[in-house]
Amino acid sequence: MRGAAAAAVAAAGMVMATQLLDFEAWHLRVRLLDSSYEWSWSHLVSTGAMGAGAVLCALGAHAGAPGRRRRAWRVAALLFAVLLADSISRLHEHVPHWPVVYAPIVAGLGAAVVVVAAGRPAARLVVAAVALLCLSLVIHVVGPSAVRALGWSPYGFAFQVKVALKEGSELGGWVMLLIALARLAASPPQRDRYAA
Repeated sequence: MRGAAAAAVAAAGMVMATQLLDFEAWHLRVRLLDSSYEWSWSHLVSTGAMGAGAVLCALGAHAGAPGRRRRAWRVAALLFAVLLADSISRLHEHVPHWPVVYAPIVAGLGAAVVVVAAGRPAARLVVAAVALLCLSLVIHVVGPSAVRALGWSPYGFAFQVKVALKEGSELGGWVMLLIALARLAASPPQRDRYAA
């Protein structure tokens, strides 16, 4: 778990460093470093993580023993594919109140991967990864209001810290989740005691 946590912290730290460096040194003109930009390096890596997650979950479903765990692998693969399609198409930018649509997808993915990992050594890692992804969504939804309520400018340093925390926790969550899913997909299938 330590290696996965270190990878997640490193990913989040890189997002924070590049976001704040771009803000301070280049006034957000280097779009590849601006994590609020849809084609920034962190968004591209997150998009790649969604694609890798879909593949890992499909492999897990293919290799898994029949039952609830295999169904959970399939659901996770499908939800990763939906997130990947959205990340590439940016569809959510055209949907009013998109967090209302996005939250159940993330919750469904979280539930599916928790079922996949249940009773296995990677279970704690999966829960930590899902918690980071949920934290990212909460920061995204509540963060701008919190920054305004504190009287901070949406163009100031505090807002950029909010952006970096949101994007960093998201990328850290994806990195941690991919590591857990890779371990789970590579491990021998366990008989599902809930097989039906």
